Amino acid sequence: MNINKILANGEQVLYRPRLHWFAYFNLARLIRNMTTTMFLSNKRFFHGHGLLRRHTHEMVIAKIETINVTESFFGRIFGYGSVFVAGTGAGSITMRFIRKPFELQRQIRSIQA
Repeated sequence: MNINKILANGEQVLYRPRLHWFAYFNLARLIRNMTTTMFLSNKRFFHGHGLLRRHTHEMVIAKIETINVTESFFGRIFGYGSVFVAGTGAGSITMRFIRKPFELQRQIRSIQA
């Protein structure tokens, strides 16, 4: 998906989280991951996925309260994990197989500061 179509006026992409190569092991996961768009801008965090049906989640940076990172044994060895982002009244976003999950957490916190 073209990110420029999603961005609002004055919004700039500051960080693009990437999926780890482990995320491409089965066909269903491969298709979902190939159609996934994630970015962190100066105003919001965006996560969208889907081929035939599109599901998008976005959260205003100022509304993010919690960022939880979970790494399995293999995730710690190979550098991937799950990231759960929750906001005030904005619901939550869960992403799996994120490459360098603590970097995503650090980037969100640095924008909030």
